[in-house]
Amino acid sequence: MTSTLDNELGARREQGKQPLVALSQLALDHMEQGVCVYDADNRIVLVNQRYLTLFDMSAEIVRVGTSYRKVLAHSASRGNFPENELDALYSTRIAQIAAGKPFRTEQRLASGLVMALELKPLPGGGWMTICDDVSRLARLEAELHVQTERSQHALANMSHGLIMYDADSRVVVCNERFLRLYNLDPEIVKPGAAHSTAIEHWLSRGNLPGMSGDEFHGSRLEDVRARKAKTLLVMRYDGRMVQAVSRFLPDGGWVTVHEDVTERLQYEETLRQQNFMLDAALENMAHGLAFYDSDMRLRVCNTTYRTIYRLSQEETRPGTHLAELIERSMANGAFASEYTPQQILEAARVRIANRDCSPMRRSMSNDTVISVRYCALAEGGFVATYEDVTEHERAVEELSEQYRRFDAALNNMSQGLCMLDSSLRVIVCNRRYIEMYGLSPDIVKPGVSMREIMEHSCELGIHPNTTGAKLYADYVERLREGEHTLHRHLSDGRIIKLNHKRMEHGGWVVTYEDVTERHKAQARVAHMARHDSLTDLPNRTLFREKMGEGLNQVAIAGGAMAVLCFDLDNFKTVNDRLGHAAGDRLLRWVAARLKENVGEHDTVARLGGDEFAVLQRGPQPQSAEKLARRLVEIIGHPPPLESQSIHVGVSVGIAIAPDHGLDADELMKCADLALYQAKAKGRGAYQLFEPEMEEEARSRHALEHDLRGALEAREFHLVFQPQVRLDSSELTGFEALLRWKHPSRGFVSPAEFIPIAEETGLIVPIGEWVLRSACATAVSWPDVTVAVNLSPVQFRARGLVAMVTSALAEAGLPPQRLELEVTETALLDDSEATIEILHQLRALGVRVSLDDFGVGYSSLSYLRKFPFDRIKIDRSFVGTLGDSPESVAIVRTIASLGSVLGVETTAEGVETEEQLDFVRECGCTAVQGYYFGKPCPAAEVGHAIETLSAVRRVA
Repeated sequence: MTSTLDNELGARREQGKQPLVALSQLALDHMEQGVCVYDADNRIVLVNQRYLTLFDMSAEIVRVGTSYRKVLAHSASRGNFPENELDALYSTRIAQIAAGKPFRTEQRLASGLVMALELKPLPGGGWMTICDDVSRLARLEAELHVQTERSQHALANMSHGLIMYDADSRVVVCNERFLRLYNLDPEIVKPGAAHSTAIEHWLSRGNLPGMSGDEFHGSRLEDVRARKAKTLLVMRYDGRMVQAVSRFLPDGGWVTVHEDVTERLQYEETLRQQNFMLDAALENMAHGLAFYDSDMRLRVCNTTYRTIYRLSQEETRPGTHLAELIERSMANGAFASEYTPQQILEAARVRIANRDCSPMRRSMSNDTVISVRYCALAEGGFVATYEDVTEHERAVEELSEQYRRFDAALNNMSQGLCMLDSSLRVIVCNRRYIEMYGLSPDIVKPGVSMREIMEHSCELGIHPNTTGAKLYADYVERLREGEHTLHRHLSDGRIIKLNHKRMEHGGWVVTYEDVTERHKAQARVAHMARHDSLTDLPNRTLFREKMGEGLNQVAIAGGAMAVLCFDLDNFKTVNDRLGHAAGDRLLRWVAARLKENVGEHDTVARLGGDEFAVLQRGPQPQSAEKLARRLVEIIGHPPPLESQSIHVGVSVGIAIAPDHGLDADELMKCADLALYQAKAKGRGAYQLFEPEMEEEARSRHALEHDLRGALEAREFHLVFQPQVRLDSSELTGFEALLRWKHPSRGFVSPAEFIPIAEETGLIVPIGEWVLRSACATAVSWPDVTVAVNLSPVQFRARGLVAMVTSALAEAGLPPQRLELEVTETALLDDSEATIEILHQLRALGVRVSLDDFGVGYSSLSYLRKFPFDRIKIDRSFVGTLGDSPESVAIVRTIASLGSVLGVETTAEGVETEEQLDFVRECGCTAVQGYYFGKPCPAAEVGHAIETLSAVRRVA
């Protein structure tokens, strides 16, 4: 009887448990999986949102490129497992992964969730993790395990408490389990004991019937009289719950079976809670879920499924056939298919029969896309999941568009590009890379190794004098150095620049750029940096390098080397008369003549302007002097330019190594000193360096040093030479002339110190002192002018006009009493700028005269550009009037020209009455010279004025 009761109870429990287990198993088996893929360096290459959601991890941290250790560290920080277990877990997992075999494991999160992890190695290196939330399945399995274990334990070990009464309500029998169950005394509850005695003793032990003892005793007697089976739930003395089931015997007695049901009650409560949670989970899933039996009839579905297909709860009653669900969904406007419900049903039946779980796409009327999967169950029936993949589809489309754009950008780059993995195999390359090397697209494609590409390119003859193996070995060695740039010189003359950059997850990005033209341009720039752009001769930089090499050879091997410095004579005249283009042609002609006349191993250079130099090996100084004589002769007879004959020459300075030194600077200094001496000899000559020249240079330097302090030491003073009008013998003014009396040198000739002052720029402050002193002196004179010479250097310095204005204002001298004398040299340097300054001076009211007229080459052009007040004829013509017919012609011509232009002409250097008569006859309007008076100090000017006035009265 007990066995029958037990079987019935067990059957009822199993019957209530089976649907729950099936539903739990169904939900847990078909939950969405999380996926994370790692590369060979254990860094993420792919991760889905479900993976992040399952482990409650941040997409900002767990993303492509994140290392596995960092993922575990982040998971531990989220509480998924204790952080102190990080190192051990990481080491264990890495060892399992390294074994190269798939394995499964489970991880219980701090939240209580249980994750099933399946880790699989990938063929190309790396591995992937697939995660399932098996929490509900684990709990239900655990509960099922507990239930089974308890059932087995109960069946094998537990005997129910049992007590039997006869028709007189006396104990017939009770088992040991009954006595232990309620802690009863076997001496009291024993066969023959009255029911009331047993009840009283049972109550005395602290057992509670849920009512008073009398009520409990009366209730039990009423049950006996009614002979109605009764089940009671009572509380034992220790709080445990016991179920008592009474059944009546034919003889009028009854038997009561007592079972401790405390755990069962607790389990049922827990199960009720779990059922509630499971229902909540199913109803809140993002996916639609439906379970069908083997007849394709619905057994259960969730709200998401109903929402997707616009079905009501009434329309989705258990037992509804799939065909009817499809028809109702179409009728409700959820989706419109080109197929009939029968065709859709047949397609589902075929997939289930073939166990095809691949997704099908359903386009819904609300513009969403649903992915439907039919998964057949082993025990019959199938599970259908419905996933809204609209965003996923859009993301895939966007990704495809990105790939299309990437492909377009990649294949329209001007540079070649190749991405290599860590094994130096091609991931991707563009069309430009293949075209650049003329490679075969059938060979160069993803997966091919760089070694194969190099062997292919060597077979094509692209890389001269090497093999693919050697090229690859060198390439690998270079990559070990890290990111770098190298240049490939191809057999067709092209130069390809390869730039290597590491990729974050391993491998390389290599760009290929054809830099052939750039290298040619750089070579041209390098050549231009060391060569003269006009003549293509070596410039000063390269010349000094060659000189250094030559001097080293002389010092080591002996022999001699000459340095020849060339400077063209009257080159500025060519530029000014014929223009710079003509001057450039002349320089190129000179360069060509120099190159023609030197030896094969000699060096010709243009140092700048009209300066050239030659390095010459051979017996010296004979070879250098021979070359210098020949070049002076050749360059002295240049061809016509612009259909006009030109008059230029060349001066040459020569220094010899080792005679004059083995230092480049010292040797150049010697050659420059010799050149200076050659020019001093009258130009068109050559000069070999002599030691005395250094002494002359030192003397000149000492004079320059003294000159720098002369102004401050007040060693300068002015003297004044009278200027007289010829037709009336009237004194018109004085020319202020500078004199320098040195404390130890005595009087220093202006011809000696003025050139030095101009070369050093000292002429600017000295000239200002002369102008200010002359104006201050002349202000006390009667109405006559004072003439002051201006140096060409003063025109190049800023502020000449302002300085003249200041000097006049400071002295209080009327501008018309100041005459400024300008030489043709000032106009040669920068005629346009000088003419502009002269116009500004003329605007002040100052008179302007052209000094030393006739010795230059462009006098007439200057007379056309600026209306001078006076032309002064150089003393060299006046001094040779009796001996030179040419001088007579020049003076007559200048005087006639002045008359035509309405410009006064003053003859300088008139010392005799014969000269005076002659210049008067030629038509000169004024004279200046010793005939009327020598230059006198300022203190004697008054006496000179009186003397000249007396002469005029007598005349």
